[in-house]
Amino acid sequence: MDILNSILWNDPAVQSAIIQSAGTVIATVIASVIAVFIGKKIADREQLQENLNLAISDVRYLLAVEEEHCNLHKENTNESNKLRVRQFATDRGHQWSGKFTPGRAKSLIQ
Repeated sequence: MDILNSILWNDPAVQSAIIQSAGTVIATVIASVIAVFIGKKIADREQLQENLNLAISDVRYLLAVEEEHCNLHKENTNESNKLRVRQFATDRGHQWSGKFTPGRAKSLIQ
């Protein structure tokens, strides 16, 4: 005898059990899909934070290089030329926001 034919599909208890199990499966699938999306958002945010920290660290390094370079100029010529070189960079289309000064950059890294 075929099992599907032996089930009493018109029985309210059977219909209720089918509806409940279908609801459980759908709820589980929805929860799993939402968990995947939330996990991806968290992973993406962590990657962005890591990249920001790396960029800020690079800015701190380049500011230290600039400072050492200016110190070498000052030893040799009694002038650091920092403002002059920054003006050359500005004239070539580069912009300095001033947001990542050494002190600010250090406090922004998390």
